[in-house]
Amino acid sequence: MNWYRITADFHKLTFAHKCRLNSLSEEWQRELAALWRLEADVNNGAYLQFLENWGRESYADTSQALKKIGAARMAEIVDQCQALVDELVDGERRPGRLKRLLANPVIDLVTGNLIQRRSVLPRKVRERIYELSYEFMDYPDDISALGTKYYSRSLEIA
Repeated sequence: MNWYRITADFHKLTFAHKCRLNSLSEEWQRELAALWRLEADVNNGAYLQFLENWGRESYADTSQALKKIGAARMAEIVDQCQALVDELVDGERRPGRLKRLLANPVIDLVTGNLIQRRSVLPRKVRERIYELSYEFMDYPDDISALGTKYYSRSLEIA
């Protein structure tokens, strides 16, 4: 069983439904798709990229999944990152603010100019989230082994 392929396949099933996890009928399917999103984005651009791209729904499913499979340290890291964001950004009442977590240059699609985008998060908070993200990237828990073991029964039935 190829963990990355399996989780990516469930993530791809959401494409026809505007990438909404709730388009997947089973909780375990949503968790697998969310885990793919987490690994792909944290390893590419840290936790803030994951949250900007996929939102709080994906966070909730990944946190739950990490705890279920026994990836306790990685669940703790993700929860700490989210708590830092939640202290300063009300993403539930103002979801647009979750699209302004990263402080990085973006290209204005109208003018083509490069714009330095400001984050709604203070620099020290972003730095702490990056530190935690690097700890996640060191894989203190073996997500693929734990996830394969935990979800294998569901995958066999599917």
